[in-house]
Amino acid sequence: MSLPRLSRVGLSSACFYPDETLDAVKHCVSLGFKTIEIFMNSPSELKPPYLKQIAEVCREGGVRVKSIHPFTSGFEYMLFFSAYKKRAGESIELYRPYFRAAAYLGADYVVFHGDKLTAPFFGMDNYCDVLSRLMAAAKYEGVTLAHENVSTARGGNPEFMRELRAMLGAGRLAFVFDIKQALRGGYDPFDMLDAMGNDIVHVHLNDWKGGECRLPFAGALDLESILSRIERDGFKGDYIIEVYRHNFDSDGEISVSKRRAEGYFLRGIRG
Repeated sequence: MSLPRLSRVGLSSACFYPDETLDAVKHCVSLGFKTIEIFMNSPSELKPPYLKQIAEVCREGGVRVKSIHPFTSGFEYMLFFSAYKKRAGESIELYRPYFRAAAYLGADYVVFHGDKLTAPFFGMDNYCDVLSRLMAAAKYEGVTLAHENVSTARGGNPEFMRELRAMLGAGRLAFVFDIKQALRGGYDPFDMLDAMGNDIVHVHLNDWKGGECRLPFAGALDLESILSRIERDGFKGDYIIEVYRHNFDSDGEISVSKRRAEGYFLRGIRG
């Protein structure tokens, strides 16, 4: 195990929302992060002129784009899991630009939220069929669709993720594990880790205190135990710090969180 492992601690541009995406990417770079997730916030940002600007900023900063996050995540229940089958069938075309943008930027993953918890449910067979078609479309563009455990979506429930993984087959569906989302949904993060098994490819790193998301190592969780469990299960991916803009007051707090997270991995390397 070598020191470049520390670069696994990255930052999401979503931390600076509603700053324009390009400015948020520059902000991530200015804080010394070498791995980032980009939250795309408008259709024009998926087109070559804008992507070229993002790519140039990342190239100059020596930054990897690991994943992108669609701004339409909150509408996926309506786009893909609808009683109106014609729209559900055609909506994959709306996500091809995300897949192509991710490929252009060299990203591995496109984050997916899935069906809304409060929307009508059309069964697991339908859910698996939709996911399979989206996964195939992403793969065609050279990227991977990764399903996140979002508290307001069906995937926020560990039992749902466990059943989904069983139906699709272990090793087929990629997962994004988000600590705060498990807690917002009222679940033990370890239960979600059990459900996702070793199919986690990407982690949103954060902490929790007083019913609110916090920067990593700025909350009340035994975060080292969670990270140790993830590592023990064989995870080799990146940890992307993702919090909300109101969860911190200054860039300095992010820098402290970054050092603490890197310190955890450094102790693991020396140990």
